[in-house]
Amino acid sequence: MHHIPLLITDLALILTVAAAATIICRKLKQPLVLGYVVAGFLIGPAVDWFPNVADSEGISTWSEIGVIFLMFGLGLEFSIVRLLNVGKAAVITAVTEMALMIAAGMLCGTALGWSFFSSLFLGGMLAISSTTIIIKAFDDLGLKGKKFTELVFGSLVVEDIMGIFMMVVLSTMAVNASLDGGAVVVELGQMALYLVAWFALSVIFVPSLLSRVAHIVSDEILLVASLALCLCMVALANAIGFSSALGAFLAGSILAGTVQAHRIESLFKSVKDLFGAVFFVSVGMLLSPDAVIQNAPAIVAITLVTLLGKPVFTFLGAMLSGQSLKTSVKCGMSLSQIGEFSFIIAALGASLGVTDDFLYPIIVAVSVITTLTTPVYVKNSDRLYRALAKILPGRILERIDSSSDESSGGEGSSSLWANHTKRWTLKVVLVVLSATASVEVLKKVIEPLLATAIPNEALNWTVMVICVIITGLFMSNVFHADRTTEFNVLWMKDKKNHVPLTALTIVGAVICVGMVFFIVNASGVGQSPIPYLIALVVTGAIAVSKRIHSLFIRLETSFIGNLNENIIAERRDALSDEEREVWVKRNLYVVEIEATRMLHRREAIPPLGLSPLKSLAGTPVAKQLPHGEQSADFMYGLAYGLDLIAIQRGDRRIECSTLARLTKSELARRIIDPSDPLCIQEGDVLTFLGTEDEADAYLQSLVADGALDEEQAYGISLDEYLGGRPAIPDATCFAIDVDASSPLAGTTIAASQLKERYGSLVVALRHNWLLKLRPQHNMRISAGDRIWLMGKADLADPLIKREDATVLE
Repeated sequence: MHHIPLLITDLALILTVAAAATIICRKLKQPLVLGYVVAGFLIGPAVDWFPNVADSEGISTWSEIGVIFLMFGLGLEFSIVRLLNVGKAAVITAVTEMALMIAAGMLCGTALGWSFFSSLFLGGMLAISSTTIIIKAFDDLGLKGKKFTELVFGSLVVEDIMGIFMMVVLSTMAVNASLDGGAVVVELGQMALYLVAWFALSVIFVPSLLSRVAHIVSDEILLVASLALCLCMVALANAIGFSSALGAFLAGSILAGTVQAHRIESLFKSVKDLFGAVFFVSVGMLLSPDAVIQNAPAIVAITLVTLLGKPVFTFLGAMLSGQSLKTSVKCGMSLSQIGEFSFIIAALGASLGVTDDFLYPIIVAVSVITTLTTPVYVKNSDRLYRALAKILPGRILERIDSSSDESSGGEGSSSLWANHTKRWTLKVVLVVLSATASVEVLKKVIEPLLATAIPNEALNWTVMVICVIITGLFMSNVFHADRTTEFNVLWMKDKKNHVPLTALTIVGAVICVGMVFFIVNASGVGQSPIPYLIALVVTGAIAVSKRIHSLFIRLETSFIGNLNENIIAERRDALSDEEREVWVKRNLYVVEIEATRMLHRREAIPPLGLSPLKSLAGTPVAKQLPHGEQSADFMYGLAYGLDLIAIQRGDRRIECSTLARLTKSELARRIIDPSDPLCIQEGDVLTFLGTEDEADAYLQSLVADGALDEEQAYGISLDEYLGGRPAIPDATCFAIDVDASSPLAGTTIAASQLKERYGSLVVALRHNWLLKLRPQHNMRISAGDRIWLMGKADLADPLIKREDATVLE
């Protein structure tokens, strides 16, 4: 008789008992996870009268695969955009609750006499609520769609993401237990560099590869390729020092942004359910009545900490985020349990050998209890709210309601300084990360592989050159990008801003030079000045190169497009062909300002580094302004990033085709030069074009300065502007689909001569369905792109005919 492996018979037993237990749970309207845990308890060593699993090591391997696939599935449901959309309230709520629960868990474990790592892992287990159990409770009670559930689900998203990285921190601390705190931080920093480089490269290449082979990929191939990526990421994560769960999560999050995400998720669901069931059954196998009885005091204590601490701390977090009393109470009562993520953290601690054996059955028991109490908590949340409303003094309730109203009114726009500092910080941080990550990866991963094939000195120089090129690419974004709107406005608004703005620029340059020195020193090419000089010259040449900056913009566009490919595709499919044609015109706005209202006297600083204007030629105003004072309000349109597309001077019109030929610096200089025909005069009507946010920011600045009344501070869409002005010959919008034979393919917007030769302004560019309104002039045009332009019909006619352009009526 042929004997089948024990693993097969064990799997048959697991799935049979799990199926029966989950059917019963479904009948009793309980979460399926509870059924799996019960099934594991029945077939585990604790129940002698029931058939038991024979090969526990084999099942342990299957359960580890289950964790990997659960994390891969979680990654498939995750996206950066989704995380950004949860809002500040969800982040504050989740972070507050998790931080306080980790502290409470550690205190509880310490009070029970447990080791440091057992207490630390306990805090991590208690910090994360169960998405599965909450969804089930909301479905059963018909609460989905209620206002407070948005905050609950947003908090769960944040908890899941923080849980992933908490596992990285816990595993790193456990593995490096002999190191001091500083060494652990350095180790985490090095791992984070690998993580950033690895994730960025994957996002750039994997979705692009999938798009290229999409026409030949069947469901079978797609599933196999997705699982291969998942397991390769897991293997790489372990090789670097990360947990396998993080590798699986990142693999899923990379695929989550692709157009194939929903298809992969659908194909993968059955695989995830199978291995997930095995994992949760294996969790139940570790539960025994003896362990529960022996650790009953600890189970009671931890259950009380969970049932009291999580609602209270979540309530505090929601209140800190500006939510109403009712929303805060209902949110706190909903996030009052632990679940599947706690099991995964418990399994991590056990696999690392840093937690006590009794911790696993304790956390399972606590999870079962809190699963059963969750519906009761949610159902009675309104009763608790009414009780609190009666107990709390009216003055406190009024204060809570007023803070809630302020919060719901919107977060508002950040200050100009805050936005400028954020942009500057991001650019500089990217330079630092690119330098340190390239050195770390090349010196510790690539160099050992090539050490036997290339002489040491040549290898060091090769590493230095590659690192310099990579870092120079990111430096081009610091030195060559257009000045931001915030910089221009801050520079113009107040002379006091000059010193900090200049200081930030200098600090950025110093940091960039410091990174070059770091690369040379780390690459080991020697301490003579020659390598440093060569590196500075090469990096400087790369940083100021328009071609390199164009490459950076293309990589940035590819990264953002691939990361959001799925969302872009959904939005594209939601629009009809006609709506796609006019989308650009409906999302660009026109603002018209009469210079008569703008030429009021104010202390102003010469914008964009220009000399002060000493007189206002062409205006009927006799008063001459003293040195350093000028009528600069109309310059704010340019400072806010808007394009000046027309000047109406009585019966004469200075057309878009004329203004489009000028760079912004040339235009800014000429419109304040008294001897120039373009100098703004009293009564001129200025027409600006920009995005809705840019137009609104400009108008609101004029209202704040008293140069414009609130009722006059509005713009109209380009579609309305063109539709209402059929007599204006220079206001023509048209779109060009660039093919491989077009002379535009492969050129940047600046090098295409569209402004100079045809008087046409590029107002939008779509690359791989990622549409950029008013793109940077160094952005490269590729075959397959579509560009939207605005200009004068007769001048643009040769271009329209040559490129077979679509004129947008």
